[in-house]
Amino acid sequence: MSDFNVQKPISVANFIIDYAQKTGKTVSNLQLQKIMYFTQGAFLIKYGTPLLDGKFSRWQYGPVMKEVYLTFKTYGSSPILNLATSSNDSNDLFNINKASLVSKESVNNDGAFEYLKRIISKLIDIRPWDLVDFSHQQDVWYKYQIQILKHEAPDYNNEDIKEACKGYSYLWELN
Repeated sequence: MSDFNVQKPISVANFIIDYAQKTGKTVSNLQLQKIMYFTQGAFLIKYGTPLLDGKFSRWQYGPVMKEVYLTFKTYGSSPILNLATSSNDSNDLFNINKASLVSKESVNNDGAFEYLKRIISKLIDIRPWDLVDFSHQQDVWYKYQIQILKHEAPDYNNEDIKEACKGYSYLWELN
């Protein structure tokens, strides 16, 4: 087990989008979902603790964190151009702000934060449909195909994700 702060899914999503933009790359909602899933797996394998505070659902094109998917749904299959925003109503005034990004301070563990950056730098270069294929090869998705098509499949649990991702650590391990 490692001592770091679990992150809000939207903060991790914003971090991935921001990373893509800063490195001249793009990320679609489909790709974002798979990067988040494999990142969760990497953290579960290395630290025994999830990075993301949320559940992944089993969908037709692989694991999806519904909250994040819905936030960026308007982009369809196009690249996500803007970070997610948050809103609040204070003193009857409507305020819209950028939602937070994961940071070294929010993770509160330099090693875990650097690991996150390395994982994302690897996964973002993998074609989105290859990431989908990798997630479909896993028994934790494959054995639920019928239920997935009927929208009756249970959510992933962290132990499922950890075990399923063990065979795919080459995707994010450094050469």
